[in-house]
Amino acid sequence: MKKLILSAAFLGLGVFGFAQTTAKADHSQKKAERLQQMKQELNLTDAQVAQIKALHESKAAERKQEMTAKKVDRMQKMKENEAEMQKILTPEQYKKFQELKAKKMAERKDKFQARKSADATATK
Repeated sequence: MKKLILSAAFLGLGVFGFAQTTAKADHSQKKAERLQQMKQELNLTDAQVAQIKALHESKAAERKQEMTAKKVDRMQKMKENEAEMQKILTPEQYKKFQELKAKKMAERKDKFQARKSADATATK
């Protein structure tokens, strides 16, 4: 009976956790709140707030562009590494190598999802 009650309680918490707003909406709301706090603490004018907001948006766009460039570079290096591995290994070894790599990726994905869901429940 005790386990049933605890299970129902955890299920209820999980359902309420999914009912929360999305992380992206929370992030944009927190950015707006921080900007408003800066305005109050520094006695910023509306023009200064607009300039700071534009600065933050341009820097965010730069960071996004840099991340995209790094991703492209990283993918190119991975392809080069794969080509070199394929030259070194026999076809059977390369097939097994691909299978092991896929298995490791699946394990990493599972661990990441578990950690992400644990973090989400811990913050709510």
